[in-house]
Amino acid sequence: MLIQKTQEYLDYIKDHKQNVKRAWKEIQEKCKGFCFIYDDWKYSVLCSLIENHDNSKLSNEEFIPYRQKFYPCEGESFDNSLFDSAWGHHKENNPHHWEYWLNHEPKTPFDKSIYTVEMICDWMAMGYKFGDTAEKFYLKNKDKIVLPVSEDYIFEIFKALR
Repeated sequence: MLIQKTQEYLDYIKDHKQNVKRAWKEIQEKCKGFCFIYDDWKYSVLCSLIENHDNSKLSNEEFIPYRQKFYPCEGESFDNSLFDSAWGHHKENNPHHWEYWLNHEPKTPFDKSIYTVEMICDWMAMGYKFGDTAEKFYLKNKDKIVLPVSEDYIFEIFKALR
């Protein structure tokens, strides 16, 4: 059972990472006039971020608590505090989560905008899986989300994606 649940979780991670890449490809096709596409440095940084998206979910700090929460084995105990710690680790090590920017200053002036594009790819990937769009997700949750950039910036991207 443990091997099966572990494989299911690994398959989920792989699928999510593929969907993030699919979202990045869609953004590249529909956002050609945006600086993160035509600026070689920003583009190469984003390509690297997309390739390594959510790799921390494979870390010792995150893997088991995430697997136990989302792919539990029958009769397995679940420690919510371990999951909370794993989620905290994930947010602290992945600037594509808006929560990261509540506690960190950007290293370059472009950090927030670049990671916001990865965040939108993440939201799009979840939308592919659950039948939603990044824009609808944002609009449903915007009262809880503190964007690292201006709302106008993400709405420009959403507009291009329509």
